[in-house]
Amino acid sequence: MAAHARWHRWWPFVLLVLAAASRWMLSAARPEAESTLASHALGCLWAWLFALLWLGRRASSFSDLRGMLAGAMLLGGPAIGLLSGGRDLDAASLTIVLALTSVAVAVAAAAAGTGSDGVTGRIWPGLAAVAGLLLILPQPAVTGLRRDLLLALAPVLTGVGAVLCCAPGTEGTARPPRVSSALLGALGLFLLAWLVNASASRLYGTHLPSPALLAVACDGLLTLLAVLALSRLGATRWSAQFTLVPLLILVEGMALARSGLNTRWAAGLVLVALSSGYLLLPHQQEA
Repeated sequence: MAAHARWHRWWPFVLLVLAAASRWMLSAARPEAESTLASHALGCLWAWLFALLWLGRRASSFSDLRGMLAGAMLLGGPAIGLLSGGRDLDAASLTIVLALTSVAVAVAAAAAGTGSDGVTGRIWPGLAAVAGLLLILPQPAVTGLRRDLLLALAPVLTGVGAVLCCAPGTEGTARPPRVSSALLGALGLFLLAWLVNASASRLYGTHLPSPALLAVACDGLLTLLAVLALSRLGATRWSAQFTLVPLLILVEGMALARSGLNTRWAAGLVLVALSSGYLLLPHQQEA
């Protein structure tokens, strides 16, 4: 019975990490699986409709403005490269800065008065993960204020959105994150960005790629799993995905390439693994 309860709580997070870590292989084999603003918008749409049908009356959407804002920040942070036009951010730099999401969660939770173990206890895992990723991935280049601002905003928006999503309701009682409200907020953000992009493409005579069904399915699934995982585990454990997913991708890449493990890579993987493990085991008060 206890094992079943634990699986009921953890299955969205486990599936989220595995699906996100395997997405890069799917995108390499099927280029049409790459995310676009349109695929994000349509993915959020079907995920929101699914949540409404699944949760029924428990789902709050249009009346929960804070949940909608939290969802837009929560899911817009990791996709800030697409929202900005995709011209300034590379995947490696975004991966490194998103490892700081746990730091943003700690600071936002402390500011909101909902943290249980202080800011310091959550800062070092994020810094350790960044240090480990810097040993393996190319270091982000300081090439312009706009790019640096976007990189800084990615973990801040994601972490603050996660804390807002988990915050008590307006009636003052604690409750799980607003699943459908968060999905609706993300849908509005990606739809607005897509409409702006489409208008700009017509103005300048450029062509927007059509959303592929595979990309829509992947984006919607990852979006739904992300919000469900947050609703079951809380913001701190949820933020561990930004260290676990790069860790699995790096291990998968090493296995596929049959490459050796040097000291630099070993130290980086150990730091990322330690960070992930600590974030998954928050203090009992927080759980």
